[in-house]
Amino acid sequence: MELAPVRLTIAAGLAFSVLRAVLQWVAPVPLKMIFDNVLSHHRLPAVLSWLPAGRTALLYALVAGMAMVAALLAVASYGANALLANAGQRVVLELRCRLFRHLEAQSSAFHQRRPVGDLLSRLGGDVQAVQSVVVNVVPVVVENTITVVGMVVILLVVDWSFSLLALCLLPVLWWVVRHYLAVIKAAQRGARRSEGLASAAAQRTLVSLPVVQAFGAEEAEAARYGNLAMEGLSASRRAVVLQSRFTPLVGALMTIATAVVMLIGAQQVLGGKLTMGDLLVFSAYFRGMYSPARQLAKLAGTVGRGRASAERVHEILSAEQHLPARPHPRRPATVEGRLHFDAVSFSHPGTTLALQDVDLTVSSGETHALVGTTGSGKSTLLRLAARFADPAAGRVLLDGSDLRDLDLQWLRAQTALVPQEMALLRPTVWENIAYGRPGGTRADAVAAAKAVGVHDVLSHLRDGYDTEVGEGGAGLSGGQRQCVAIARAMVRDAPILLLDEPTTGLDAATESTVLGALERLRAGRTTLLVSHQLAAVHGADRISVLSAGRIVEQGSHTQLLGTGRAYARLHRAHGSLRPAQLSVT
Repeated sequence: MELAPVRLTIAAGLAFSVLRAVLQWVAPVPLKMIFDNVLSHHRLPAVLSWLPAGRTALLYALVAGMAMVAALLAVASYGANALLANAGQRVVLELRCRLFRHLEAQSSAFHQRRPVGDLLSRLGGDVQAVQSVVVNVVPVVVENTITVVGMVVILLVVDWSFSLLALCLLPVLWWVVRHYLAVIKAAQRGARRSEGLASAAAQRTLVSLPVVQAFGAEEAEAARYGNLAMEGLSASRRAVVLQSRFTPLVGALMTIATAVVMLIGAQQVLGGKLTMGDLLVFSAYFRGMYSPARQLAKLAGTVGRGRASAERVHEILSAEQHLPARPHPRRPATVEGRLHFDAVSFSHPGTTLALQDVDLTVSSGETHALVGTTGSGKSTLLRLAARFADPAAGRVLLDGSDLRDLDLQWLRAQTALVPQEMALLRPTVWENIAYGRPGGTRADAVAAAKAVGVHDVLSHLRDGYDTEVGEGGAGLSGGQRQCVAIARAMVRDAPILLLDEPTTGLDAATESTVLGALERLRAGRTTLLVSHQLAAVHGADRISVLSAGRIVEQGSHTQLLGTGRAYARLHRAHGSLRPAQLSVT
């Protein structure tokens, strides 16, 4: 992860942490001197001979020193916490953006296997849990590490035998911390997984709510969501129980260790081996050394949740299922638009071949239609043409160049897609049209709609081109959404046009409008058209009929009708078949 933008902030935060650690080392010293040099009449060390000699004056000087240390400690604490927390938030923001870009780069095969709700859970809740660790825990660990190392060194210098005795419980405490953090993380991992599954279930239900309501399945879906949420709650409860055990156990161990230190220390004071001030310093440093364990115990739930979430984020970041890129992809200066499928075979994961040894050529400027029954491979050819996937065997060529040798972003810029399920990604109609061109304006959107003949349809919407659309295009009819899709493809002005069932589900009047718009859109462009509505393919220059992943017929509409074979049978049956029977793959 790139840390350069926050490197100075981290350095400044660490500097304040070092200052805070040094001040904590110094903080007990004035108190020791009050007991030893003011109350017990011990003489000041030679290095401190510059301090006032009188007991009252020395007391005032030491109290002032304590106040000054406290003030500086407050400033250092504020600086360290604020700067490291700010840097942590910046780093986590970069992590969130990196995760989002990584998800965008993955292939369609990756997203077909991953529920959207679970990915959103990782992008939201999991990254938030990581942020809690970075912002709340990391600064504490940094500060206490510096503090503990310094205090251990000081104690060993003052009295190494007593210091080793004071640290005897440290291995036990370390084992307890390690054990409980591991089991808490395991519980939190299960909780985060269940929360992701519940989020995925909720997302699927809400997106398909009309279907759920139509079949009266609200209770069943609510019960399913409730069961998944309950699994997450059970795992979270286990983490809370473990946290509830962990915190008092650490406190008990620290109390025992403190009691042992005070017992032995008091005996050494009575025996004249230590002064009262030395015991106070040892006690203060001892508490300072064990305070990280106490703070870690309080934050164990946050740490466990963060570590489990970090694993889930890393799992996605380590998934490399995007399309492979060649070392030096090309970006040709001109595009004729000639497509050729050369002995192409393709299979979806876990299924039989969707395409088998397909040879197909689409000349520049030609409209080539693909028809066939469900599962014949029509839409798969469209996906390969836009390189949403690579063939398992064979090549897809554009103007004689293998698509895998071309820059992917450049290739996508040469294609315009009108899908069967229109995705509306922006709040207004004109913004969804202009989405087809980077930096597209409202004027561009209106001009494109006029160019393909859908201006009258869109201008008569409730607020015209400023009409706001809901989730998934709610508020627009299927025909209106297709008009937006066609105008979007026009504003893109790409040489290759991919049409995937562009007239599905439209009434006769709307279909006529859309067909007219598609005819204007296809002019001068290389077009691959998939449709079960054979009226949409009559005007194609060439038609390929697919069956079981193979091309079984090719020719014009008139030629294919004359053969009396597959296309003619589809044409005769078209009037009696439901659209779903001739749907896309």
